[in-house]
Amino acid sequence: MLESKGTIKSTVLNYGLIMGGLTVAFTVMLFLMDMHYQNSSIQQWTGLLIMAGSIVFGQLAFKKMNDGFISLGEGMKIGIGIAALGSAIGIAYGIFQGSVLDPDTMTKAMDYAIDQAIQQNPEIGDEIVEAMEGAFEFFANPLISSSIGMAVSLFFGGLISLLTGLAVKKNRPA
Repeated sequence: MLESKGTIKSTVLNYGLIMGGLTVAFTVMLFLMDMHYQNSSIQQWTGLLIMAGSIVFGQLAFKKMNDGFISLGEGMKIGIGIAALGSAIGIAYGIFQGSVLDPDTMTKAMDYAIDQAIQQNPEIGDEIVEAMEGAFEFFANPLISSSIGMAVSLFFGGLISLLTGLAVKKNRPA
């Protein structure tokens, strides 16, 4: 069996750090614009684009370092590794920002979400508002929100890795 020149570990480390850095930079930008608690669809799509770009560029870099060859398994390992490392960095920064830089982030997010719900449906009842507040209190726990964030990141990282891995794969001739 032929040895590959570039390693999966080095590729994951390089591109996972890039993804984490871009995620932190985007989060800092949102914080400076006081939009960090809004969680709009544009913010979610931007995060997904950062993840997808990091995974694709990581897979292509690995392929280039290995004479143009990458298997689907290698592509999946690279993609999921990048998503895990990059998301861990982003989550760690998010915990720091939410506990040190702006401890009122969850309160702002809850107030914003309730205001949006009332604007969209003015007849919303008090029991719905109380249920939303209860849900926010539950998800305000950093362990719960971090676990859910990592699970969602790994799910989308795996899905992106599969799709892009199929697109870039080129097995070595037997």
